[in-house]
Amino acid sequence: MKSVKPGELERLSRLDPAVRFILLTGPDDATMESVAAHLIALAGKEAERVDLTSGQMAQDGALLAAEAASMSLFSPARVIRLEISGGGDDCLAAVEALLGADSVLNPVIATGASVTARSKLVKLVEGANHAVAAICYQPDRRALVGIAMEAAAAQGLRVANAEAQLLVDLVSGDQALMRREIEKIALYLDAGPDRQRQVTPADIAALGAATHEEDVSACINVALGGKLRDLPDMLAQAAAVGVAEIRIIRALAIRAMQLAKLRAEVDAGAHPATVVAAKSSGVFWKERDAVTAQLHIWDSVRVARLMTRLLECERALKASGTAGAVLFRKLMTDIAHQAARAR
Repeated sequence: MKSVKPGELERLSRLDPAVRFILLTGPDDATMESVAAHLIALAGKEAERVDLTSGQMAQDGALLAAEAASMSLFSPARVIRLEISGGGDDCLAAVEALLGADSVLNPVIATGASVTARSKLVKLVEGANHAVAAICYQPDRRALVGIAMEAAAAQGLRVANAEAQLLVDLVSGDQALMRREIEKIALYLDAGPDRQRQVTPADIAALGAATHEEDVSACINVALGGKLRDLPDMLAQAAAVGVAEIRIIRALAIRAMQLAKLRAEVDAGAHPATVVAAKSSGVFWKERDAVTAQLHIWDSVRVARLMTRLLECERALKASGTAGAVLFRKLMTDIAHQAARAR
């Protein structure tokens, strides 16, 4: 089967029994997790979930096919979640065995942020009859607004375009956080499919999204702006109000992708202030001065290196048994030092 868009998978109302393996890749972890969660939910509330890793695939190439062919003893259905680290080569033999098996009962939903479109695994999936691949990219601002409105409608909330834009801005485009905020708003307004509620700017502000976002934005701007003296206090303040480290990393990644896009225009001859001020920039008006300054500091090479470091740090934060918090603070300090030297 050919590659499909993530949105096509999110619109599915049931899992296709002919599709044994669904691979989600790409730089946007939030979209990957959202699509994966939707697909797993389609298996049913009582479905047994089996979590596997690419490390297990490397040790036992027959494990994936065996799990996909096994019936659950306690649930009416099973669904397998495979988390892939690296480029996916460790999983090649396992996926080949799965796709070549005589019978498969349970679907496999796999995610791998580092699996590229040119990888052997993606080529294998695209050439198979029982598999689908979707590459997840960070949606633009217009798409994020649409996602916010659709997610709100599913919770029984009516969100106008202006309020959806406000919500997107307040969470810096972080889809996972945006969905959690929408769930909080639905609970706050006692909304549901049979209890439609209109969302106002006051409702959004009442739940503190703006306050937390100010803390995240401050950390981003201090680090990317090279403000070394302010960094310890900003990190302490964010921790004090409960802002998770991984949220800061993801917000930094979103800003880095934004800088990469804007930097390309600057490299083509445009002035940073002009690029940021354009409506197409997607920069929230409160952030324009900071982003303009950051465009002077971060060239394309530095931004590319930054994105790699952020991805590595996020993996460390999500993995067990690692010094994630220490690595996070070191990365934030390294970013601030790099920016300070380049100013």
